[in-house]
Amino acid sequence: MMPHEGGGGGRGGLFALSYVSRAVEPDSGSLHRVAREIAEHAGARNGSVCLTGALCLGDGCFAQVLEGPGPAVLDTFDRILLDPRHRDVRLLEFVPIASRRFAGRSMAFSGELAPGILAGAAVEHRLMERLGRGSVAHQAQVIATAMEAGLRPIA
Repeated sequence: MMPHEGGGGGRGGLFALSYVSRAVEPDSGSLHRVAREIAEHAGARNGSVCLTGALCLGDGCFAQVLEGPGPAVLDTFDRILLDPRHRDVRLLEFVPIASRRFAGRSMAFSGELAPGILAGAAVEHRLMERLGRGSVAHQAQVIATAMEAGLRPIA
């Protein structure tokens, strides 16, 4: 089943959720293996609930963008929160969207981002929490754009 492109907003509309988390796996080789496994398993599951998105890593962190119907995105995020392969999950944004950034990709793996991008998002999120502000949407957009740039075109 191919995810729909429909507009955002409302309970039945499209939403995007972005988060960063600290990987539990300490070495780079194992971290890459784990990230690929996550992307493969998520891809199989996401297609059945009309989700698209991308996963990347960097600075010992994971980042993921999920897109799709709000309830499916939130149910998936609930499962992600329980995953023992990471800790310190930081929600960057959950927003209605007009169209999918990762259309046609049930879960792409965009590899490793440039140093500092994911660590910077996690640090900024902690700072915003301390200041009583909840949005780090621009960091979510930086991460999603970097993920998108790391993907090969769909054939």
